[in-house]
Amino acid sequence: MKNLFDNVAKDFTKYRSGYPNKFYKKLEQDYNICLQDQKVLDIATSNGLAARDLARRGCFVTGIDNSPELINEAKNTYSESLNIDYILGDVTKLPFGNELFDVVTAVHCWEVLPKKEASKEALRVLKNSGKFVVSQFDQLPIGNNIVSQTEKLVSKYNTEWNSQNSYGFYPQWIEEIYEVGFSNIETFTFDVTTTYTHDEWKGRMRTGADIGGSLSRDDVLLFNKELDNLLKSNYSGELLEVPQRMFSIVCEKKIRV
Repeated sequence: MKNLFDNVAKDFTKYRSGYPNKFYKKLEQDYNICLQDQKVLDIATSNGLAARDLARRGCFVTGIDNSPELINEAKNTYSESLNIDYILGDVTKLPFGNELFDVVTAVHCWEVLPKKEASKEALRVLKNSGKFVVSQFDQLPIGNNIVSQTEKLVSKYNTEWNSQNSYGFYPQWIEEIYEVGFSNIETFTFDVTTTYTHDEWKGRMRTGADIGGSLSRDDVLLFNKELDNLLKSNYSGELLEVPQRMFSIVCEKKIRV
């Protein structure tokens, strides 16, 4: 599987601020996930945002990613003592035995993963009745807001990029996961508004799969400069209010009889 985001690994730590607390409360209250002492595998863990959140809730977490730079960021940036083991590896060839984990999570990464292979591996390493969580946290292009304007700029620099007008919903993922063998599939969504400074918005955009995960270092810098000009020209205030949607699929490994 191709390495992504090496050029912008340090931006992940600085500009990726994590996921809403409501997301974890929903997993705990409705699906018995994020419980004390659960063994969780966080695939494509990036710089460990979700892994740290899960560990802070008492889980024993293993985070795996194929980017050495991101794994180093995950290991070295935060000094707090948490039950996390970060491993460099391929999510399509997980270096674990069968039926080891209570939960496997894939948070804001599923778009760029080989879905069938990753799903099969998640199924393999889960214990019977283990849960698989696939979640995406997207900015919403509404009208001519900053998200819509930024997406136009993204398409200028990355001609292969296609937003697919998903608006934060991914029903096609459900069928793909079901075909691999998961059952009891449910989904939930909710919207929040996130506040960004201009600098935070530029950093957040640089860490997107369509920019930092696709373009050369020089093109990332050119994109960043043009986005900076857009913000200065169209947004006099320093703070941006950005609508975002959390979309999640929760499913279960069938009990063998």
